[in-house]
Amino acid sequence: MVALALSAGGAVTGRSLVLVATLATVAGCGSGGSEDASPVTHESIIATENRKPGSDEWQFWLHGYLRSDDATEQVKGYASATSVNHGDSITFFISVNPPQPYTIEIYRIGWYGGLGGSLATTIGPLDGIRQAECPIDARTGMIACDWLASHALAVARSWVSGVYLAVVRNQQRFADFIVFVVRDDERPADILYQQSVTTYQAYNDYPSDGRRGKSLYGDSFGPPTIAGNSRAVQVSFDRPYANDGAGQFLEWEIHFVRWLERSGYDVGYATDIDTHLNGARLLASKAFLSVGHDEYWSQEMFDAIERARDAGVHLGFFGANAAYWQVRFESSIENGPARTMVCYKSADLDPVQGGTTTVKWRDPPVARPEQLLIGLQFGDIIAGGFQGAYAAYVVENTGHWVYAGSGLRDGDAIPGIVGYEADRYDQGAGLPMQRDTSWTRLSTSPYENLAGPAHANSAVYQAPSGAWVFAAGSIGWSLGLDSFGDRAAPDERLQRVTRNLLDRFVQ
Repeated sequence: MVALALSAGGAVTGRSLVLVATLATVAGCGSGGSEDASPVTHESIIATENRKPGSDEWQFWLHGYLRSDDATEQVKGYASATSVNHGDSITFFISVNPPQPYTIEIYRIGWYGGLGGSLATTIGPLDGIRQAECPIDARTGMIACDWLASHALAVARSWVSGVYLAVVRNQQRFADFIVFVVRDDERPADILYQQSVTTYQAYNDYPSDGRRGKSLYGDSFGPPTIAGNSRAVQVSFDRPYANDGAGQFLEWEIHFVRWLERSGYDVGYATDIDTHLNGARLLASKAFLSVGHDEYWSQEMFDAIERARDAGVHLGFFGANAAYWQVRFESSIENGPARTMVCYKSADLDPVQGGTTTVKWRDPPVARPEQLLIGLQFGDIIAGGFQGAYAAYVVENTGHWVYAGSGLRDGDAIPGIVGYEADRYDQGAGLPMQRDTSWTRLSTSPYENLAGPAHANSAVYQAPSGAWVFAAGSIGWSLGLDSFGDRAAPDERLQRVTRNLLDRFVQ
């Protein structure tokens, strides 16, 4: 039995608000590129937070540590929830092979002078054990771990809402992430950023060891399930994420977070599990953002986001392939509600028939095309699938306010933005609003898909409530905002377009 440790969460400066006239002190150093750090002239707790000392130690691969692998599992872990309100506790479940001491360093991710993180607290060293192999349900393919609790973290009320990475390091210099969000349920922010953890879990084939791991996809490992192939029809949050443990956060979302915080916007964070469990929270903000790859939605999520739009909350879909599959959630005995995600991907397989059948949103019996909310939708696995490098974003209708001050003219191209999946306008699905006159196509970007030539669109429209809804039409949009990583393509024009949208959202 492992003793359950308790941490006070470390000392972090308070939540004082300051008038931000300029962010020159925030943007004075960084990682280069053509990144934009324009002023935001309102009180911003985020600007204050990002003046704290930064650190790149969270990027453990830069500092002599090796990534833990899923075959040996030198160090792996998961959390009891995808998010926690500051002032509450979250529990970590950690396995170390072979057993040895380990530490946990917790970083808040943001700008921080271009270093991308700030150390919130260090825990340990703690005594590690090798946890039991996680069982597989032969019928559904679900892998749910039953590990002993390793550490309970009491999150200090001074911790600012954000995406946090726990870096778990063992003495043999292997490391892995546990990702979670800290919420601030008492302080509504202008912008609510939703982390797309349901999609992380859908693609999570932990343990990705070539032998056992299963996700909601047919390239899973192990014996066939009720799906008729190796894929699972249920996946659990009670297990680590495969590979580096961060899900898809470092693929497309971190770029947006770094730029958003560098720019000083007043933002609070949540996950799509929070949207599922407490969708009314969206109504407290002026704008809601879905970024990167946000493919798996429950009915509660779809309804909550639609209600927010109809109540005047602006929506920014800075990604693609959003709301493609419907899912349902079930509780786990150990860690509470919404820990099991159900997605049969077939009306014939799903025992539940009707509005919550787990098929594509546009397909019967659900028949709610996502374009009616988002303004665009993913073509299909062929029309949306990508071949080769990310394509250029090719603009049109540049007289629209979205392009104001960008210097862009119709036909101009911004390289490296359209990928990994892309959306387009589907004539068969119709416009978001009956008799709508505000829907405007903002780009038509040619690219090569798995079957040949194709195109992606971006679009914007205004709902009768006054809410603006923007759809980027590309999972790669955030790569044009920030220089983090090898695939980044920062471009001042795309930054200006993004700023135009957010400024309109929060005015």
